[in-house]
Amino acid sequence: MLFLAVPTAFAIPPSTATWSDLSDAPVHIECTMDGTKPYCRSTGVIGTDVDTATSHFRDLDKYVDRMGAITAVTRLQPDVLHVVMDYPFPITDRDYVAKFTYRDDPDGSHVFAWSPVTDPQAPDDGSTVRLTWLDGEWRFQADGSNTRVTYVWEADPGGSLPDVGTVRKKAGYLALHDIAAACDTTILSP
Repeated sequence: MLFLAVPTAFAIPPSTATWSDLSDAPVHIECTMDGTKPYCRSTGVIGTDVDTATSHFRDLDKYVDRMGAITAVTRLQPDVLHVVMDYPFPITDRDYVAKFTYRDDPDGSHVFAWSPVTDPQAPDDGSTVRLTWLDGEWRFQADGSNTRVTYVWEADPGGSLPDVGTVRKKAGYLALHDIAAACDTTILSP
């Protein structure tokens, strides 16, 4: 197993959080505040079974060539990845180093949660904006013969951006688009 199996819950906004819609299609995207931290959640159904989706996510570094918004995923340790996200010129690209944990939830979801870490194999060389605070989770749940994917992330993109709302909508869509592309499929519905 490439990610550690951990039975503990991940600290994302509670189920009582109030979410505001940003977009309904082709991916449902909504955001909330948890204390002072902004979080967004994007949800969509991709055209592959849940086993394929989770196995491709486990080996995400092997599918970077299929993605558009991610330019590099380097496996630093079995459960630690360095991810570089492509932002359109003239905005500086973002990157983060995260430790992933895996759990199966009682509802049948396969969950990959991550939290930021530092790793000497991925020093901040100043060529990107390093997101040292970024945390979140990917949730994969069977939806018939397809997979419902829910991506929750701390939505502070760091640095100076002209329109954070647009960046959040684009990030939510591109994240699901990239996991669908990694699985050699498309987003079917929100």
